[in-house]
Amino acid sequence: MNTSSLQDKVLDRRRRLQTMRLSILEGLLAMIAIGLQQTFYVPFLNALGATKFEIGIGSGLPALMTGLIQLRVPHWIQNPRYYKPALFWSTFLHGLSFFPLALVIYLRGPVCVWAAMAVMAVSAAAMGFGSGIWADWMGHIVPRRRRGTYFGNRNRLLTLSQLAASVIAGYCLDTSTGKTLLIFACVWTTGGLARTVSSFLFFRHHEPTTLRQESLRPGLFGDFCRQIFHTSFGNFVVAYSLIQLANNFSSPFFTLYMLNEMKLSYIRYTCLSQMPTLVTLLSMPLWGRICDRIGYVRPMRLQVTIVFGLPLVWILTHNYWILMGVQVLSGLSWGGLTLTSFNYSINSLPHQSRLSGLSYLNFISSVFIFLGTTLGGWVGPMLPTFSSSQLHSIFLFSTILRTVPVLLFQMLPEDAPPQTKLSTIERFFFDPRMTLRAGFDRIISTKFRRPF
Repeated sequence: MNTSSLQDKVLDRRRRLQTMRLSILEGLLAMIAIGLQQTFYVPFLNALGATKFEIGIGSGLPALMTGLIQLRVPHWIQNPRYYKPALFWSTFLHGLSFFPLALVIYLRGPVCVWAAMAVMAVSAAAMGFGSGIWADWMGHIVPRRRRGTYFGNRNRLLTLSQLAASVIAGYCLDTSTGKTLLIFACVWTTGGLARTVSSFLFFRHHEPTTLRQESLRPGLFGDFCRQIFHTSFGNFVVAYSLIQLANNFSSPFFTLYMLNEMKLSYIRYTCLSQMPTLVTLLSMPLWGRICDRIGYVRPMRLQVTIVFGLPLVWILTHNYWILMGVQVLSGLSWGGLTLTSFNYSINSLPHQSRLSGLSYLNFISSVFIFLGTTLGGWVGPMLPTFSSSQLHSIFLFSTILRTVPVLLFQMLPEDAPPQTKLSTIERFFFDPRMTLRAGFDRIISTKFRRPF
């Protein structure tokens, strides 16, 4: 290797490291906006007087718009040199969309709810346009052996930013009696400013040689769907989309349950709803190290198994602190599933078709999210009531819907790195079949062992 090529390689590595650090700063600002959007969008609709059906539609519409825009991204962006301007405009427009949301409070009547939903749909489309591009870009920036650790640590810091912004916003909403809608307007304005500033940081991101020289080969969506049951990634897409449908059948209504039926204040609601975020903050590095060691499929199996029974506890008790414990498990499982599914996706797809594969995954899962929230808002109120709250029926039906995707995750082929030997505690959590088999073998061998 000549001196010039060696210097280029060293320079490229230095710029990758700089981009990895810069991506953390960009993410901290972005998560202020995204965290406020995720935490207070449904309470905002509730404060505007939305019905259950409107909340179901409004909760799923942003996901649907995200999926629809990503369906066309691989065909609009066929050259990696357009990644940087595409990401800038995606995040910049996402930031600008917060400001009209703040003006919705000046409308009156049912139109204000539908106006808020329309603005959020445009906001989600702008954000979704760049999400697959960002994932493909970072797949070139971060080395394979460091992805679990890097994204785990990065997500931990980003979650801290989201948590801080949400707690401050919840405190302001709780202490400003009679000015709830005005505080919501300030929340959206703050999120818009943070997201707009973060968009300009993409101009300083490095475009590695491997990205600039790569020729993209976007596959057709029809071909992707025809192969979906014949590949391990396709089976993952089906399982992931179904768990999203089952979760979002009930997800928007936990907010209504906490605010309208448990009568929680905004600050107590924020603390309870943000507990999964805090646990995600603490557990991301752990999940990253586990995934780097034993792969992504075994952790996903454990995570969806925990997810399966979480709604049932909300039916059994109103105790705030027990539900806080449920939220701890929710953050541990859903936070881990977000990290492992993202890393599994970028590792399973070849470089040339990674953007199209990620876009099609996001499209399909987004459609299922929309179906879940819409069915929850439409079918949920018609379910038979078996307790004091109609929402309990929605929570129970959501649990039943989770059965099939949980079983599908157990059937995914393993992706553990070669020559990985699990410790005893890893076998207990991530390979229970081996643990049970070893236990039965030990019992049988002890029973029939003959003394010397």
